[in-house]
Amino acid sequence: MFGDKFLNLISGFYKENFEGTFKAWNVLAENGVWYDMLFFLIFIGLLMFLFSKSKLIEKLSKHILLCSFVVWFFGVFVYTVGFYGKEVNGLSVVLRSIICSFKMFVVSHELSRVEEPLSNNSSYLVVFSVLHFAAAFITFLFVFKMIGYKMKSSFDLILHRLFKSRKKVVHLFWGINDASILLAEDIRADEKRKQRAAETIIFVDIDEEKEDNTQRKATLSHITNTITIKNSDIARLDEIKVLVDHCYNGPAAFNGSTDVDIFDGLHLRNIRAIVKRSSKANFYFLSDDETQNIAGALNFQKDITLRAMVKDNGEDKDKLVFYIHARRDAHNEIFGHYSQYNAETARMKMKLIDSAYLSIAALKQDDRTLPVNSVKPDPSTGLVDSPFTALIVGFGDTGQEAFKFLYEYSAFVGSDMKKSPFKCYAIDSRMNSIEGLLREKMPAIGEDELSLTQATVDSNEFWAMVKTIIGDLNYVVIALNDDALGLSLAVNLFKYALRCRPKELPMLKIMVRCYDSDNETRMNKVEENLNKSIEGNNVEIRLFGKEKDLYRYSTVLENDTLREAKEFNRVYEGSDLSADEQWEKNFGAEKLQKMIDDKKMSRYHAIYDINRRIAQNISNSLHCRTKMILMGFAEDELSERLKLFYGYANSRGDKTTKYKCDAADETLLLNMARVEHERWIASHKLMGYTYNPEVDCVQKHHDCICSWDKLKSEEIQSYDCNVVDTTIKMAYQKAQKKYKQ
Repeated sequence: MFGDKFLNLISGFYKENFEGTFKAWNVLAENGVWYDMLFFLIFIGLLMFLFSKSKLIEKLSKHILLCSFVVWFFGVFVYTVGFYGKEVNGLSVVLRSIICSFKMFVVSHELSRVEEPLSNNSSYLVVFSVLHFAAAFITFLFVFKMIGYKMKSSFDLILHRLFKSRKKVVHLFWGINDASILLAEDIRADEKRKQRAAETIIFVDIDEEKEDNTQRKATLSHITNTITIKNSDIARLDEIKVLVDHCYNGPAAFNGSTDVDIFDGLHLRNIRAIVKRSSKANFYFLSDDETQNIAGALNFQKDITLRAMVKDNGEDKDKLVFYIHARRDAHNEIFGHYSQYNAETARMKMKLIDSAYLSIAALKQDDRTLPVNSVKPDPSTGLVDSPFTALIVGFGDTGQEAFKFLYEYSAFVGSDMKKSPFKCYAIDSRMNSIEGLLREKMPAIGEDELSLTQATVDSNEFWAMVKTIIGDLNYVVIALNDDALGLSLAVNLFKYALRCRPKELPMLKIMVRCYDSDNETRMNKVEENLNKSIEGNNVEIRLFGKEKDLYRYSTVLENDTLREAKEFNRVYEGSDLSADEQWEKNFGAEKLQKMIDDKKMSRYHAIYDINRRIAQNISNSLHCRTKMILMGFAEDELSERLKLFYGYANSRGDKTTKYKCDAADETLLLNMARVEHERWIASHKLMGYTYNPEVDCVQKHHDCICSWDKLKSEEIQSYDCNVVDTTIKMAYQKAQKKYKQ
């Protein structure tokens, strides 16, 4: 009895809940719907598989024109077959088929015009459907190629803002070019080298327009116009996992009051939120337009978001730093100098990134490219009796920086205890527009040391000069801002020097700047093959200024040169403070105010004089290797001789020039003090200083621009000895560190 009731209960439940469903399933099965649904699921799975293969989609995108033609051609064929017999004649069939085949790409079809026997034919319909799907897919790829990267980038920005932006270091690049991508790549590489936490890198693609459209609303046109990034650059950016956004005109287009909301005006609200949540933000303006770069950075100093950030940031003076690609000339340096001490913007540092300066700074840090290796010094005395002759071809930014480098770093002393002769020949096709201001800026450097000639590299005048000086040349710098022309000239000079230059002369360095990273491989191969083919001769070609060597984390952000200068300053002062603390004590805001109060100087001249002293510390640090090579220390090795000289460096009394050592070594050390004095004079002549008994930093007068023997006192001479002693101590520290490692 109980069993019958239970079965009836189950039967009733089935009829009430499932009988209708099962009947419906049977009807669907009888009509073949299940097979269609199964096919649909398989089709969706195939699509997902295709999209998971990004390389396949990438290949299709690259060959989208070919794919479109193939699909269109087969579409014409299929429609011609379908229309046959319905149109009036063959020409109308073909023309109609061509038009309908084009319509496939806008997701439209003309199935209703197909003859009835074929319109119901399953095989024909399969081919018809596949072709229309292929056309629609190609259209999708085309649209996705245009706006897909923008959509993906916007989605990534939103996710990062919501879940990953808290207390991160943010690197925000305004504009996309090779320099900015190279720096971003090295930031990522430095994270791996030092095992630092991943930092946020954002690129803003700036679409420059003539009219001011910074306030316009985002539209479909706005979206489709955002794809201004090259495919090769997109691949590099994806490789290092950066975020990308787009805006019109950029921050340089903003003018107005102090309280301006630039992020809002550029429709970059996600980036604003990410920057607000950061622990530190670095803004990079690395385009080739320095006016736009500086304008953008100055405008951001008025942005309400950034002003609030630094105002609430306590004592952290490096919360926000602007890195600006611009020439380190007189008016641009003012921005960098004032940002160090201006109370309102003290926490918005502006640092100039000058590619010309960086390219020459790299030469100062490489033993192989120092002028001292193009002469033959006497290591027992440190004296150089031979003159130093240089040729600079192209006297623009890089050429002028090269002259400063050669003039200062070839300031040697001869056996007569005077500066050894120096002569530089500079050639430029625009020299008449360069010479006037240059002579005015460096009045103490005359024609006897710097000869300026207007000529082209293919002129008779140029090659007549080369013929005259080839036997005296020690150093050539080619900076023509044209890689093909520069390399061609370097090779021709190389061949000419091998043919005409006496073999007993020291090594002739032919330095050629590489401006475009695309030319680097070819130029490297030429350099390698030529130098290898004449190994043992006294001529060599070397490339310098390659972008991948300039835009590096250690060069731009850490600034290895400045770090070494700070350590040099600490050792020179004999301080127990850290290098940064001693640097702040010597060159910080308190020191600036003290100079203004004590010397009754204007703020401008006080800042200028502090930066002159900073420059001297940098020069002293970079000049260490030149002095050590002159003394016969070819390598940073912890030798017995270096230990001996380290003892000498600690033996001299305060404000004296007397060392506790034998006469020969004391003579060598004092000769190095003379070399340091000549280097100091050269650096000040380059800054525009002239001799005058009355020291005046406003008029640029100094009483120490004279020979070492004519300095006023032994105490003043001892300052040069201090630099030599610090040089030896620094070399000893490096050798010790190298030995321990």
